Amino acid sequence: MDERRAGATAVTHDPDRREITVADDAGDVLAGRIRAATDGDGGQLRVADVSLSTEGDGVTVTTTVENAGDEPVRAGDVTLAFETAFGADARVYRHGYQSWSSTGTLPVGERFPAEDPDNAPMMNDLAASTDARVSSYLTGLVEGDRSLTVGFLEHDRYCTRFEVDDGADGVGALRAVCPLEATRLTPGERLELPPLWVDADRDLRAGVAALADRVGERMDARVPETAPTGWCSWYHYFTDVTEADVRENLAELREWGIPVDVVQIDDGYMEAFGDWRSIADGFEDMSAVADDIATAGYRPGLWLAPFYVESGADLYADHPEWFVTEPTDAGADGPGTPVDGGFRAGSALYGLDTTHPEVLEWLRETVSTVVDGWGFTYLKLDFLFAAALPGERYDPEATRVEAYRRGVEAIAEAAGDDAFLLGCGAPMAPSVGLFDAMRVGPDTDPTWETPGESGSQPGLKNAVRNTLTRNFLHRRWWLNDPDCQLVRDTSDLTAAEREAFAALVATTGGVNVFSDRLAEIGPAGRRLLERSIPPATDGEVAGLGEERFPSRVVCDRPGDGAATVALFNWADEPSTVRFDAREYGREDGSVADRVVWDGLAGEVVEGPVVERELPPHGAAVFAVVDAETGDLLGDAATLTGGSDRAAEATVRDGTLAAAVDGEDVTFALDTE
Repeated sequence: MDERRAGATAVTHDPDRREITVADDAGDVLAGRIRAATDGDGGQLRVADVSLSTEGDGVTVTTTVENAGDEPVRAGDVTLAFETAFGADARVYRHGYQSWSSTGTLPVGERFPAEDPDNAPMMNDLAASTDARVSSYLTGLVEGDRSLTVGFLEHDRYCTRFEVDDGADGVGALRAVCPLEATRLTPGERLELPPLWVDADRDLRAGVAALADRVGERMDARVPETAPTGWCSWYHYFTDVTEADVRENLAELREWGIPVDVVQIDDGYMEAFGDWRSIADGFEDMSAVADDIATAGYRPGLWLAPFYVESGADLYADHPEWFVTEPTDAGADGPGTPVDGGFRAGSALYGLDTTHPEVLEWLRETVSTVVDGWGFTYLKLDFLFAAALPGERYDPEATRVEAYRRGVEAIAEAAGDDAFLLGCGAPMAPSVGLFDAMRVGPDTDPTWETPGESGSQPGLKNAVRNTLTRNFLHRRWWLNDPDCQLVRDTSDLTAAEREAFAALVATTGGVNVFSDRLAEIGPAGRRLLERSIPPATDGEVAGLGEERFPSRVVCDRPGDGAATVALFNWADEPSTVRFDAREYGREDGSVADRVVWDGLAGEVVEGPVVERELPPHGAAVFAVVDAETGDLLGDAATLTGGSDRAAEATVRDGTLAAAVDGEDVTFALDTE
């Protein structure tokens, strides 16, 4: 009998019964056994060893399997199947497979809407069971003051998942699955699986954050110091963008003078998915456009989907042997049928086989052209799941995660160390260590939601949910990208929705890019964008275990170390929110000589308790400003109240005075 304890988490392994028990201070939480299966009939794959250790205030379970037979075997799934003690009032945190996949905490028995069959290859882990509630890489269970976080710690070889059997009576079973994808083991050969990390001591938000820390450390996460800001062509021009459009907005951007880093051209500059170096009508010289962007003082950015090829592309016709294919009969002539990669804009799409040496060389040549030849050093890489589709590959021993990572590594090698890589549509955990930033939700789109669509489809509502429920990945796996702000008056978004998303982007601290035609952004929209830049370094989302749409974010204020608090009403009806300054005052709860700053209105309001009725999908932003010491708590010109823009601030005689960007500004403080 082996036992390890970390805080209130106790894990016991009984080798005779091959049973794992997880308990907290209240008693048993989980009890289960490990099963190992071969891929197909026969074989003698067995669990050879289970070891326990402590890491990051949790307990790790490391399983080793062995081919105990006399013939080679192909390993199938290794499953740790638990019975649970979580009942009818429990909630389950479900983490989606890739960037756009629905993520959030739902009551037992509830599920996100099923994907349309055309979209399923993009959104789902196609190797996972469709009968169980699947959470990719990690999951969490919450009921009352009891919570459990479990997840695998390494993701560079296998696409791990959790299957949750839940219904009206609670969570009946939880299965941690490591699919070995027919990995070949010779007689007597052993294979150590990625460690499973367990925590029954912390609330869900703290548990998943601690897990993300462990994964980031093991997989050498890339986390730049500052999050990029910028402009993107997509949400106004879509595929109709031209060189002239980019130059028009570049000129507007320079005249405006908003301090952003990147100007990024999105889909529309090329003739087809796959034919990235065949330039579409409307563009003549990509290197000249990039040079103009750089000369104007911005970093040139370009979108491409390097692993995704449409059926009408020249690349598809020229190299039918370059794709992930359906299983073929032994001895069959010619390439197999490409695996269905989804359907988009009237075209079937397929995934490149990134174990094929010719594909890897083509990727290097393509990216070298984009970076070294044209001059784009900020790359938004989209539809990346295509390289991880299940199927047959040139290298039959490679798992799909290994194939995916080989493709991204080839791109990174060609792009060079100075390039900034933003992933999108990517298998999440297998991407750690490969990207500087990662999209964490669906496209924002210029509308709140599309009725009848699933939780992964474009719409600001879906983007908001994933930004909140994946916030803990920010600065642990990469910089989070919540997708673009849209502030033009001509979209279907309300003013409240535009304000709320600006507040969410600013306070959670991720990539901050906007995507309107600048000539169509009015004064209010421009002011809103200006105040969301720079974003905070980080923000903490409260209520991850209790709400499908958490409604409070607290972020750092670099100007003074205090806090900015954003409150949201994600409901479809007006709702009243309550801010109590005493929760963010001095240690003794005192708010004497402190005033409440309304970040969206830009004025002082009466406190210490503020109640505010918010419209549907609206927000309020508050901070507690110290009027006694004379120190400015942050920068009143920003939503987050923090940057190095403000200096030498004083509060005297009811007036707050500061130097912002070298200019003197004052704000009247009515503290009566």
